[in-house]
Amino acid sequence: MENKRMIETIKILSHAETPMSGPELSRQLGITVRTLRNDLKEYKETLHQNGMEIISKHAIGYELVIKDEEKYYQYLENMLKKNSEDQMLIPIYPEDRVHYLIRMFLTEEGYIKIEDICERIFVSRSTLSSDLKEVREKLKYFHLTLETKPSYGLRIEGSEFHKRLCISQYFYHGTKDDGAYLSQTTSTKQQEEISTILYDTMVQERFKLTDIGFQNLVIHIMIALLRLKEDSNSIPCECDNDIEHSREYEVAQILCQKLEQRFEVHFPKIEIYYIAMHLSGKKAAQYNSNTLYMNQEYEELMNQIMQEINDKFGMDFMADLDLYTSLSLHLQPMMNRLKYGMVIQNPLLQQIKTENPLAFEISISAAHIIQSHIQKSISENEIGYIALHFALAIERYQRKGPKKNVIIICASGMGSSQILLYKVKQRFKNNINCIYVTELYELSNIDQSAYDFILSTVPIPFKTEIPAIHVQYFLNDQDMISLSEAFLSQNEELSFVDKYFQQELLFTDLNGKTKEELIHEMCQRISMVKKIPQDFEEEILKREKFSVTEFGNAIAMPHPMKPLTDETFVAVGILKKAVRWKHQNVKYIFLLSVQKDSKEALGLLHETLSSLVFNQRAMQELESDLSLQHLKSILKRIANEQKTNDIDVLFG
Repeated sequence: MENKRMIETIKILSHAETPMSGPELSRQLGITVRTLRNDLKEYKETLHQNGMEIISKHAIGYELVIKDEEKYYQYLENMLKKNSEDQMLIPIYPEDRVHYLIRMFLTEEGYIKIEDICERIFVSRSTLSSDLKEVREKLKYFHLTLETKPSYGLRIEGSEFHKRLCISQYFYHGTKDDGAYLSQTTSTKQQEEISTILYDTMVQERFKLTDIGFQNLVIHIMIALLRLKEDSNSIPCECDNDIEHSREYEVAQILCQKLEQRFEVHFPKIEIYYIAMHLSGKKAAQYNSNTLYMNQEYEELMNQIMQEINDKFGMDFMADLDLYTSLSLHLQPMMNRLKYGMVIQNPLLQQIKTENPLAFEISISAAHIIQSHIQKSISENEIGYIALHFALAIERYQRKGPKKNVIIICASGMGSSQILLYKVKQRFKNNINCIYVTELYELSNIDQSAYDFILSTVPIPFKTEIPAIHVQYFLNDQDMISLSEAFLSQNEELSFVDKYFQQELLFTDLNGKTKEELIHEMCQRISMVKKIPQDFEEEILKREKFSVTEFGNAIAMPHPMKPLTDETFVAVGILKKAVRWKHQNVKYIFLLSVQKDSKEALGLLHETLSSLVFNQRAMQELESDLSLQHLKSILKRIANEQKTNDIDVLFG
């Protein structure tokens, strides 16, 4: 068994909260169940000698048991170090080769010929050509390019500042254990000394950094010390006036003075400028009720974002002061990062996309508005951090629920009516807009269309325009469950499955081999049965450019950037063979289109589709019967479970 696969196996099992089945563990490792069994058998004694054991529980799965923590961590450290050293010598896998090539270009001063690279990593020109395409794509994120010069070869082009950001990612953050470049001149002791100097300066100057920002700045200083010795920073100093006259620049000067004294180097003006840029892009939000201030431009931008979310998703966050405050404070350093071309990593990105798809989708819309406003592209790493703010806001919004207008009918007089009214208000005060208390005989004279439902302690002998719920005077447990369902319903009955999923939009014979081909083919097929605008496909691809819609469990959910069609629908594509979307293989495509100018609350639809990402059992069920009827039954069951969970939260 390869060291790398053993490390990955231990990593997966160490993060699993419950035992993991053989098929699921094999799927994540990209191997067969038989290979997994052979691997575990081969490494059983080695694992035992190093303080751990992978045990198999019949009909439950595999579980990692750590028996000696000291041996366990020492083993992992040795394995990671060996794997890193091997990778630096000869990369084997495509992703490793791409990272190797980026590191190689970053450390080479001049051009490198194609044939020399092929000999160095033992690949053909065609394989290298494919790898270089991915290299260029990754370098673009750091505002760097790969320049080709005939008869000379290739080299990285871009500013020193952006090269350092790239070095930070691929020599330190890339694999967490690959410090080959930094280890040339640095040590843990040096890192600790830099951390101490930085911390003391931040305390002295009362300047706050985020934890990630602090660590990134330590790494930047370590790289700066190395590059200063190499004299790699002999470039013109063109500084932005805003930075030069900022508080961040003042703090950077003080910090550099301390670093110069300790490490006996000279930090030129450009280095102070670089550090000031880091400080401006990574400072922590500092807020109290007396200090929050937003200029008119930011305030208008925030209002535009909130209005767009209300129009597009039917969720009104205008009155959510917590969201307004946290997002406003987040935007200020983010704008600095975008202004100066700084990049930020988000280790939680995939988890955010998978676990909070609605929040991420809302953040895409917010990013689109910001991008149009400042004419700067926003990476999905930045979008992921914005999504964290919206995830909390959605939780508050859903806990509060939509405001309802209720009619209460109580035949026993005003006293019992007031008791019932009190109990309803006590339990559902955040969900009530208004309550109208009346007698049964007056009901036919009331405009019921202004209300959402009727709460009655007596049977109603005639048909009503809105739903009526019969309850006891003192509201027993079953009454509370019925009320919870009514207050949380948001008009999202399970009928949405029948409404949005139709037989003519189920495609099991798609021929596309790439993401683009499949989207094009589905759009063509949809246009034969639905009225879609000419830019429908273009808007879907536009959305994919912001962040690909692969979510895991072999599922992708492409959709237009904005609502475009006259009705809401979901087209389903089920492939005979999985296709690589971008990073993951996809076999099930749920192409969602939302009705334009719609006020439909589509939360349950989003949550139901998103739940499929975590529900491997449901996807295995679907695989056994690919009919639309079977798919609908699975979706209805999941939607019902989702609603029940929401009710449990409110009722509990």
